[in-house]
Amino acid sequence: MAVEQVQHQDILEALLAATGPRGLLTGEDVLARSCDPLRTMPTLAKAIVRPADTKELAAVLALCAGRGQTVVVHGGRTGVSGGAYTGNGDIVISLERMTEIEDICLASQTAVVQAGVTIEALQMAAQDRGLFYPIDLGSKGTATIGGTIATNAGGNRVIRWGMTRQNVLGVEAVLSDGTVVSSMGRLLKNNTGYDLKHLFIGSEGTLGVVTRAVVKLVPLPTSHSVAFVSVASFDNVIELLARARRLPVLSAFEVMWSDFYALMASSSPERRPLDPGQPYYVLIEGLGYNERLDEAMFNDFLEDALERGLLVDAVLATSERQRQDLWRVREGSEVIVREMSPFLAFDVSIEIPRVEAYLAQVRAALQARFPQVRFVTFGHLGDNNIHIGITVGPETGHLEREIEQIVYGALPEFGGAITAEHGIGQFKRIYLDQQKSEGEKEAMRRLRQAMDPERLINPNVMF
Repeated sequence: MAVEQVQHQDILEALLAATGPRGLLTGEDVLARSCDPLRTMPTLAKAIVRPADTKELAAVLALCAGRGQTVVVHGGRTGVSGGAYTGNGDIVISLERMTEIEDICLASQTAVVQAGVTIEALQMAAQDRGLFYPIDLGSKGTATIGGTIATNAGGNRVIRWGMTRQNVLGVEAVLSDGTVVSSMGRLLKNNTGYDLKHLFIGSEGTLGVVTRAVVKLVPLPTSHSVAFVSVASFDNVIELLARARRLPVLSAFEVMWSDFYALMASSSPERRPLDPGQPYYVLIEGLGYNERLDEAMFNDFLEDALERGLLVDAVLATSERQRQDLWRVREGSEVIVREMSPFLAFDVSIEIPRVEAYLAQVRAALQARFPQVRFVTFGHLGDNNIHIGITVGPETGHLEREIEQIVYGALPEFGGAITAEHGIGQFKRIYLDQQKSEGEKEAMRRLRQAMDPERLINPNVMF
């Protein structure tokens, strides 16, 4: 037997001993998993290791470190920046068995959860206690707490409650050599030394593997208002956002350009609450705690916007079913996948007053190079986040770099960022240089070198 085969068998036996039969998947069980949510991309790895708890994970990482074995960490595999992509020589660490919600405290409004808990599972458990976890994603049924912490996920309600970073009090993580760093503080105010949780939030798994967390909850809202409106100009969208921000209940302000809405409206009658034809459509949501007052404020806001000529048309949900239907217009990723594949997804960040100039420049450049190009444009806007879907037909994948250079190349002129919430992953690492100063890059290199000197965890992620 060749030395490589012996080493391969040796590490599998050691992993099996560390995690037990339930903790190790090999062969077809590995290949059957896609590491991309938008297209089928088989997982290539020696094995998938599924530790049951932090102790087992620490043993696995120590074992891998002793053999110089690279690992790629998988949460819900909902990321679209290639962070979960693997090579044949990697070991995948999946936290899918670490799904315990350890505690929900009504007094402190916190939850202690393992990294494999999904966003939706935490939301449902919190709701049973009269509480609410405000991070909300279209993929919440699959996206995990650990994955969203590692990527500092944003989502639909950042305008009210902030990114994941603003909703985490404490983190436990395991370093590449198996060292457990438990910084599971439950205090809102604690200035005792370095706040280590921030090392791991947004690090995309390059500094350690998040295993547990203390997250903040808020009281479960008792009022819910949702309106869907059409707007004739971007200036009116900006003015509408400014007035919406005065609402203490404002939780979401989702803008859809005409290309996005036309696609949704043509997909089914349920996704056509208003007639197409206007350049902008906006979903506005309010969550509060006094149904009578909140409804009155929300209605007054809409009436004022209509009187000022900011809206062309509007529909206000009057039932939970209608609220869900309006949100389905915005959360139409399956329609984009069905109608536009192959396509490229971008999540740039731009100052609000400069959004339209940036988009106009990018569209003109792409149309000049690819006359057949199709777009969909939508975003959270209030937090500067614009999503763009682009296809130029069957050759889109082969032309990916050229398309990216047009989209990302225009960003420095407008002071924008290449990613607002999806992260760098493996797909965007070649563009990091244009986003970070030499000093920033050197600080990042030193930090990674200190935490994972052999670059064993997610070695090809970020930089």
